[in-house]
Amino acid sequence: MRDAANPGPPGRRPRGEAPTRRPFTFVLDPVLVERAQREVGERDMVRSIEAALAAAIDYQLWVREVTRGNRSALS
Repeated sequence: MRDAANPGPPGRRPRGEAPTRRPFTFVLDPVLVERAQREVGERDMVRSIEAALAAAIDYQLWVREVTRGNRSALS
């Protein structure tokens, strides 16, 4: 979904438009948030965001271990 304020792909900000952030603050695309609230509900949306963040952390740990040779890329 696109709107006049965000003509690009969902989840993407136009270049040069950097939000003001504090550490561990995430800026979510308002169109995606609204769609998720409609389609899955607030509670499941929050759980999905938490699961995505946990998966991203796990993936980065896996990449570091593989890079250091501490783990097989197939593990």
